[in-house]
Formats: sequence, C-alpha cells, structure tokens
Amino acid sequence: MSRAALLVLADGRFPSGGHAHSGGAEAAVTAGRVHDVATLREFCRGRLHTSGLVAAGLAAAAATGYDPLLLEEA
Repeated sequence: MSRAALLVLADGRFPSGGHAHSGGAEAAVTAGRVHDVATLREFCRGRLHTSGLVAAGLAAAAATGYDPLLLEEA
C-alpha cells in the first residue's frame, strides 16, 4: 500500500483528521444531485449548515441508549 493511501486511511483517526471524508459527495454525484459547480456549491452549503445539527442529534440519541448500529446506519 502506498504512503498516500495509508495517510487517507489514517486521516480520520488523527486528532485533527477527517479531511479525506467527502461527507457524501460521491453518493450525491451518483444520485445525480451534484453534477456541476453550482450543485456542488449548494451541496457543500447544505453540509455546512446541517452537519453539526445531525451530529448533535445522533450524539443525543446515543446518550439516551439508542442502538449504536441503527445510529451508524442513519
């Protein structure tokens, strides 16, 4: 495995990591929701405005005892 591949795999495990994660951009492209610069801009804007709320909701659900496997799927 190349050094670059190892860094991408390890990125999310570093304290400041997560930079290699697309936040679902590949799935949005596959689904046809992102297909040019304008739709990519809107996708990124939506992620910016909702990622904290989604993470907080999932953390609250985990703290109250919801099944971790169901939360991972969500």
